[in-house]
Amino acid sequence: MPLPENKTFRVQGMQCAHCKKAVEAMVGKLSGVESVDADIEAGTVTVKYNAEQVDTEAIEGAIAGAGYDMIGSS
Repeated sequence: MPLPENKTFRVQGMQCAHCKKAVEAMVGKLSGVESVDADIEAGTVTVKYNAEQVDTEAIEGAIAGAGYDMIGSS
């Protein structure tokens, strides 16, 4: 069984609890995502996921689908 990967995405535009909830809900719907933590103050979204089931492009697409712009990732 593959180990889950963690990746932190820098996101622009999250300003409130609703923003946090929206991003976490969209990313959390993806198959293979184990956990999502959106940090409003830091402007980051940290995702723990199974790389065999979901890729970073799909995660970035879900963040964009929630209405937020990607700055980059680390």
